[in-house]
Amino acid sequence: MTTDVKTQALLGAIERRLADISAHQHALAVEKARLLEQLTPLRLGVLAPNTAVVQLKSKGITLRGLTAAGSATRRPRPPILKAVASMRLAR
Repeated sequence: MTTDVKTQALLGAIERRLADISAHQHALAVEKARLLEQLTPLRLGVLAPNTAVVQLKSKGITLRGLTAAGSATRRPRPPILKAVASMRLAR
């Protein structure tokens, strides 16, 4: 292989990779716009936070760390750990 052929192959690979990255960026931009569209009513106070989470879940969007509030009919669980007074001597 000559240097010219290697250069052309390398440029082709770089162009394909850049096209892939561009497609991923576009998909992320579309998803971000969709999420912001869903977030605006929540910011304006039109929707309750729990309602917004349920609506997002119904559209297949899951947010890490967010869950809809539990049902009021459930009994709260007892705490697993209880606070213990410090064993250090007061000075």
